[in-house]
Parts: sequence; C-alpha cells; structure tokens
Amino acid sequence: MIFGVRKKILSLVLLSVSATAHADNQAPSIVNGLSATAISSNTARVAWNKPWDDVGVQGYNVYRNGSYYATVFDTNYLDTTVSANSEYQYGIVAFDTAKNFSPVSNNVSVWVPEDGSIDIAPPAPEPSSGQPTPPDGLFAEVLDGSTAKIIWRAPAGNIKGYNVYRDDQYIATVHSPEHTDQGLTWAQSYKYQIVSYNDQQQFSIKSEGLTVNTANNTTDITTNNNTERAATEQSAQAIVAAPTQSGSVPAGYSLVFAEEFTGYSLDTSKWNTSYRWGPNWIINGERQYYVDRINNPDFGHSPFEFDGDHLTITAIKTPDHLRAQANWQPYLSGALTTYNKFKMRYGYVEMRAQLPKGRGLWSAFWLLHQNDHDRRPEIDVVEYIGHQPNTVYNTYHYYEN
Repeated sequence: MIFGVRKKILSLVLLSVSATAHADNQAPSIVNGLSATAISSNTARVAWNKPWDDVGVQGYNVYRNGSYYATVFDTNYLDTTVSANSEYQYGIVAFDTAKNFSPVSNNVSVWVPEDGSIDIAPPAPEPSSGQPTPPDGLFAEVLDGSTAKIIWRAPAGNIKGYNVYRDDQYIATVHSPEHTDQGLTWAQSYKYQIVSYNDQQQFSIKSEGLTVNTANNTTDITTNNNTERAATEQSAQAIVAAPTQSGSVPAGYSLVFAEEFTGYSLDTSKWNTSYRWGPNWIINGERQYYVDRINNPDFGHSPFEFDGDHLTITAIKTPDHLRAQANWQPYLSGALTTYNKFKMRYGYVEMRAQLPKGRGLWSAFWLLHQNDHDRRPEIDVVEYIGHQPNTVYNTYHYYEN
C-alpha cells in the first residue's frame, strides 16, 4: 500500500496587527480564496473571499507582479491590460475605513494565452443533431451569506436561454449567461447546473455541477459521470489513479490513498479538521487552537486556503472576538487527519510540503494508531521546529513492558 500526499503547501505564518493609533486599530484578516482566470487574450479575472474585520472591510488594493496596481471595492477585479503569452501574479490587501491594512495575501498566478488556444477553450460546437451543448466554465461569486451569482460560458450556436437548476431542482430561466440566486442559507452548500436551449426548444443535457458554500465561497466542480468519484470513496482497499507528478511508488505496493489538493475545498470523505480528542484539549503546552473547519464552519475564520494546485495552512494571532471560541488560545491554526476515514496496518506514506521557519512554529506529519488506548504507538515522520531550520526530527514512540 502507499499513501500519497503531494503538492501540499503548509505555510504557518504568524501575522502581526498594525499598531497605528486609530480609534479602530484592528486590521482585517488576510485575504484568502484567491483565484485568477484568463477570460480572453487581454483580460484576466481575479476573485477572492471577503475577509473578517471587527468594523467592516472598505476595499481592496490589488497587487500585480509584486507592485500596487489598483483599488477596488468588490471581491473581484477585471484586469483588462494583460498581454497574451504572459504570466501574471496577483495579491490582495484588504483595508477598513480607518485605513488598517491586512498583510498581503498569498499570490495567485495566471497564464494569459492567445484566444483560441487550449488554455482558453472556445465554446463547444453545437452537435450536428441541432441539440445545444451544455454551458461550461461555471463560476460563482458569493455576494453575501444569502446571495450567490452564478456565471458560465455560453456554448456555440443559436442559444436562446438557459434553465438554472439548484440541487437538481429547476429554479429559473434566464437569457444571459449568469443568474443571481437569493434567499440562500448561510454556511450551506448548493449544487448548480445549467441547461441551454435554442429557438427550436431543443435542450442540452445538464452542465457539470458547481457546488457553492455560502459561508466561505468555496466551490467544487463535479462531472456528470460519478463512476470514478464513487470508486475513490468506497474504501481504503480501492485502487485509485496514480499521481501525475514525478515520483516513485515502491515495488510491490499499490496506491490506495492519494490527495493532491487540486480543488478548492476539502474532501470530507478523506479528511477531518480536528484530532480525535477535539479542539479544546490542549496537549504539549501548545498555544494554537486548531479550527475545526468541517464541523464548525461558522467559527469565523478558516486556516485553509486553496489555489487549485496547493493547500496552504496559515496560522494567525487569534482576533479578540474569537478568543472565547478558541478556548482562549493566542493563535489559530489548522490540522488535517484521516482518523476514521483511512487506516492501514503496513505500508508506505509520503508527503511533499513547504515548511516555514520561525520561533514558535512546529510543522509536523505524523501517524497515530486508529484505536485510542494507553499503549498506542506514534510515528513522527517529520517534526520541524521553526527556530531550528536545519534540523528535521523523526521519532518512533512505542510502549513495551
């Protein structure tokens, strides 16, 4: 057996709060959830999640390739001055009315190809039978906790309109490639699909599904063919596709678990965001509180961020308004565990991660026994203490006599 975790970035960064003397001196939290998409040869679209602030975020400064570029007052920006065959990096800083500025976010990159290239797929051709093809490129903006704007790319052909489905139920007909859905429930996930139709009232099949969570703007695309998804969720004995990155599977092993973090949300069939003992039991005198994102989505902060290719886990100082919820721990961070989701007796495990240095940081990749008893072993594959950046600890804990 092999356990594969690659393309995983663990970035634990402790962020300081601005000390500028204002009536309001609480800076907004760092912006996360960035995504960037090239929508033409001269236009790139950048979107992000709205961060927390004790008073309220007023606007955002957009940084392009490391330099200030624009100020906007919404959670997205259309950059219409990009050039084809070029790569651009974007970062976002949030600010409030007192001009407290958040730290700059992690960068997100986008390659802008020429129109018609495979990176910007043209609308699919209309089938020869005359039946329209379904829309693609579904994207969502969560405008607030009860409103989501769904946008898609129109297919080729004589398209008259679109039928919008939410959770497999028809909800609306529109005549442009977007729909604003109101009256949603906070912190609930909804799946959207779109059907296109032409003047002859011929209808396409449903598009791929776009799942949107109103609390954190996370989205996930699902195809109409669920065979592969079902196979990966059956059990740890199922054989799933080999990782696409370079790397070797040891001879005699079969891949039974892999996670590449190539989506925009956590796969709850594989992961927990809390250790088995829960978030309020402090061990080893540690000073962080692990936010249980899956079971407590309304906590008010998520340490997990996705860019489509990596997972980043970021630690921050606990905002004052969350200290009671965080068991009065001074820092917030995150942990992932496969407890009760995946287990093995013998095998090989590996991960790829970028670990931060700095006093007080303690990144780790470790194994615990599935059953909780007083003689359980523990294998610490990696413990990386931030103020000892040239040392990695590997420890096997076991009990005998």
